[in-house]
Amino acid sequence: MAASVAVVIGNHQGERLLPDCLASLRAQTRPPAEVIVADGASTDGSVAVAEREGARVLRCPNAGLGFLYNRGAEAAAATLVLFLNNDVALDPGCVEALAAALEDDPARFAADARQLDWEGRGLVHGRTTLRRGRLWGEYLPGLHLDPLAPSDGTAVTVCANGAAMLVRRDRHLELGGFDETFFLEWEDLDLCWRAWLRGWPTVFVPEARVRHRVGAATAPGARARRSASSHHNLVRFALKCLPPAAAARVVAGELLRLPRHPRAVAPGLAAAAREAPEIVRLRRSLRPSARVFDELLSA
Repeated sequence: MAASVAVVIGNHQGERLLPDCLASLRAQTRPPAEVIVADGASTDGSVAVAEREGARVLRCPNAGLGFLYNRGAEAAAATLVLFLNNDVALDPGCVEALAAALEDDPARFAADARQLDWEGRGLVHGRTTLRRGRLWGEYLPGLHLDPLAPSDGTAVTVCANGAAMLVRRDRHLELGGFDETFFLEWEDLDLCWRAWLRGWPTVFVPEARVRHRVGAATAPGARARRSASSHHNLVRFALKCLPPAAAARVVAGELLRLPRHPRAVAPGLAAAAREAPEIVRLRRSLRPSARVFDELLSA
């Protein structure tokens, strides 16, 4: 029997974006059992648009994408949950391909879609690979994270992209969901890495395609907060999840960035320092694994 799929759309001020996303869900070859819009205190017409299109709306504080996704996953009743940004539109077979990838192997935690630009021509997200890298000029200092690696078929990937990722709901809840201290950025890497530490892989499914208006969901006034959040999240993720040497390189790289980007990096480092006791507790419970790290480097 096919597993049921719920869709959770994280939304803030998405009145102009939601119609395309919701219309693409109605056109799926494997229709979702329910569509939930987790709305982060929008003041535009988002709620009215979602309700008019038949979605269930959860009214939430604007406390970050992971926070919104977690509330939606908690409210859903389906076996699988598809997390979507409000600025994507799915090809008709997307849900079917993602769900089949998880149904093919009960060990799998998450399935990741191929993302194209809004015109459907350029690749904006493919399979994600991880290699050792420089301290400077990398997303993750000391590591080279490539989100554009090619793949002709379903293959393991370091993490799914939070704009369009399908997860097993029970395992998502068992992991504690997305880290809600992350406002925006890297919540997907953190979640999938914690799943890898449990032995639950993530796979990239190139047949599952979405078009993505990259950046359209971020209001201009939120960009500074997003940037500071990104640096905090990198440090918190590294200290929670990576082996000691790799975590130290991420922190060192952030310190090297500090003189050039003080307004973005300093608040993130300060927040991570305040969270140090909690991070230590989480690290002990997660038990970062050098074996998993090495496996992902070679994947």
